[in-house]
Amino acid sequence: MKKRNSILPPLLLAALLAGCADLEITNPNQQTAETFWRTQQDAILGVNAAYRGLQENGSFGRWLQFAYDMRSDIGYSRSPWGDLANFTKTVFTSYDFEVNREIWIHHYQTIFRANQVIENVPGIQMDQAMRDRVVAEAKFIRALMYFNLVNLYGNVPLILTAPQPTDRPAQVAADQVWAQIEQDLQEARTALPPSYSGDNVGRATRGAANALLGRAHLQQREWNDAVQAFSLVTGYELLPNFRDNFTENGDNNRESIFEVQFGGPEVLAAGSRGQNIIKLIGPCAPGGPAFCDGDVRPWYFDEFMRERTTSGGADQRLDATIFWRGRAYDRPYEDYFGARDEGRKFWIKYGEFYANTQDWDNPINVKVMRLGGILLLHAEALNEAGRTAEAVAPVNRVRARAGLAPLGGGMTQEQMRAEIEHQQLLELGFENERWLYLRRHGWLTDAARIAVLRQRDPDFANFAPHQALLPIPSTETNLNPNLQQNPGW
Repeated sequence: MKKRNSILPPLLLAALLAGCADLEITNPNQQTAETFWRTQQDAILGVNAAYRGLQENGSFGRWLQFAYDMRSDIGYSRSPWGDLANFTKTVFTSYDFEVNREIWIHHYQTIFRANQVIENVPGIQMDQAMRDRVVAEAKFIRALMYFNLVNLYGNVPLILTAPQPTDRPAQVAADQVWAQIEQDLQEARTALPPSYSGDNVGRATRGAANALLGRAHLQQREWNDAVQAFSLVTGYELLPNFRDNFTENGDNNRESIFEVQFGGPEVLAAGSRGQNIIKLIGPCAPGGPAFCDGDVRPWYFDEFMRERTTSGGADQRLDATIFWRGRAYDRPYEDYFGARDEGRKFWIKYGEFYANTQDWDNPINVKVMRLGGILLLHAEALNEAGRTAEAVAPVNRVRARAGLAPLGGGMTQEQMRAEIEHQQLLELGFENERWLYLRRHGWLTDAARIAVLRQRDPDFANFAPHQALLPIPSTETNLNPNLQQNPGW
């Protein structure tokens, strides 16, 4: 599926967008929404277009890590691009800043494509199982997009059908968005298969729907519902080597539950796009492959040093996550910096591609959900539900892969909560999770906890609770009088 998602035919894109045009004359050389949705192949191409939306800069191609990780207490930016550095502090000179604007618009563009599939495919005469699967895939994609929107913006427009040019949708309460996410995923998981083969590998599966449903319940602090959903995520295995999750050879591996497919080198050469997250925040220095737009907070690096492995070494997740003194990328760290800035540390996940090229587009798939992370989220739900003893087993599976000794019994809920947070930091750094953790545990609204954040991250010096949500881009509020700006902005 990698190539199919990467090289979306221009004719299909025109067909998907044509439904919004009010034209009296139909171009016989261009398909419209009325002429496109006719065959099973149209249905498949339509949902492929929705998958393509996941590759955009504002979705998983570039900016989400800035919103979820660089804004959190584990990362920061000293980029010469002042607006980008300010974004990681949740400070704006314009609410239409590129990062904020593209996150909003690319998510809604992808929702538009998914809605077209959900609305039109049921009317196509085609194999029923395939029809149900395609619609389920679109519902999964729509749920994933709304999951990000409700977490980043709160009350947002809930658009479930193809809009008309005159539509000016208002926001709905976040609870209503969450309810729709849950409904989409509950319906999707009944029609999605447990796995795929051949060119279809990479599509949404039943496991992906259950994992995202668990995350939705977890973020709402619905602990028992989260436990139930996570318990249905089966058939996956941890890779022996943590780093292999973030290499091209590790794409679509047995640990992966859902990942965004990016083009292989031969596809990129044809002009399609790859992800370029690490191109912005990897090591730069003179001649380096990246731009130094993001750094690692020292306290986060220290988390990896808290415990040695059973053989006396460092946690294997450290060198797969951070580039630091004494290590090599395309060349040794010392060749980058020598004696200057020797304490500087950089993100390295997904960076294998850039060690050998100055190109922008990276073909390595972006992991949205994988077993290592879901085990820890499942453990969190168990612990918060008062089932602390049951949380030990999933945590120990993750610890064992990292080379750490197993936990013993008898931990209190508070002790287990601290251990789970620690393991999530090591396992899920730069995987769009840290801001979500801070939100669901009250770190961004409680004054005492914000004070702790300020001690380890100076970017929180002037943080106020309203900054837990991003502002809606000004172009959207200017064009749509029914949109109300988020409080405090």
